[in-house]
Amino acid sequence: MNHSLCSQSSHFFYLTNMCVCAFFGYVHHLRKAGVTGHIFNTVGSGVKGGGTPGYACYGATKRGLPQLTDTLVAELDKGVQGYDKTETEGTVQVHCLSPGMVFTKLLLDDSTPELRKFPFGVLAAQPEEVAADLIPKILNIKTNGGSVEFLTTDRILTKFFERFILQKKSEYIDDDGNVIKVPGEQYDDVGTRALY
Repeated sequence: MNHSLCSQSSHFFYLTNMCVCAFFGYVHHLRKAGVTGHIFNTVGSGVKGGGTPGYACYGATKRGLPQLTDTLVAELDKGVQGYDKTETEGTVQVHCLSPGMVFTKLLLDDSTPELRKFPFGVLAAQPEEVAADLIPKILNIKTNGGSVEFLTTDRILTKFFERFILQKKSEYIDDDGNVIKVPGEQYDDVGTRALY
């Protein structure tokens, strides 16, 4: 992806705004007796390190989210050294959410046929498939600091086996790297299917 400096700057503001939103989420839920609020920090490309050429700020913010999540979990569970831990009426839990590669405008915009063939055509999923997998996992989170992911190691290995050993073709990307458009569905100029 080749984004402008302006777009790169927006990711800095994203991280700043995310911190502000987390703070206000704290304040809102801590004041409500018997309520447990949940903040899910969504990680993505760059979270495990390595480069994210063309979208450095995006990758950097995603790389920092697990650290931010761990810090917030520690502060909520143990407090902050040198400060009294305040008992509150409600509670807040903070978690990481990893949807993996999802066929969205962000994924497909500025992508090449090579990227669409691999890794997108092998590992990416449609939004409703990801949601169907993640929502039950999100609803079952019981402890602070949980992690919910769609593109697990088992899923990755299964997808690789199906594609490279069984030679299974992608449902979503053709052999030339084009999005396979389903009749009756609407798509934008980069091949993102309209969901509503």
